[in-house]
Amino acid sequence: MNRNTLFLLLLLTSNLVSGQDLKLWYSQPAKNWSEALPIGNSRLGAMVYGGTEREELQLNEETFWAGSPYNNNNPNAVHVLPIVRKLIFEGRNKEAQRLIDANFLTRQHGMSYLTLGNLYLEFPGHKDADDFYRDPLSSEGYKLHPHYFRLIHG
Repeated sequence: MNRNTLFLLLLLTSNLVSGQDLKLWYSQPAKNWSEALPIGNSRLGAMVYGGTEREELQLNEETFWAGSPYNNNNPNAVHVLPIVRKLIFEGRNKEAQRLIDANFLTRQHGMSYLTLGNLYLEFPGHKDADDFYRDPLSSEGYKLHPHYFRLIHG
């Protein structure tokens, strides 16, 4: 067994052993959208910022779009698809990708989602929480359970 295979097996084994205990830990609320945690079911979603005194949930719903309906289908794709398949089966992936880029994609890639709105939840008396963590998922499924605790330094 070569060293790369051995390394890969060790890596996979270590993930299997500790993979059940993986959690996302955060020491402060999200400051911007890219730090917030997404939750949802593809139809309804939210970005969770994780505030302690004031929680912000930025809501999204699948039918709330910017602009009018748009067709993302490129009419050239159906004619190029057999050539792309042939190139892929011949191992000429870069050529296939160039054809896909030129003939499958459209200039506009769908409509942009709009924020449905922001929901703010107020929790008076929790402003000075520090050293907290957010655990947004329960072991029971995809439920939101934001909570925090004070770490005791001593």
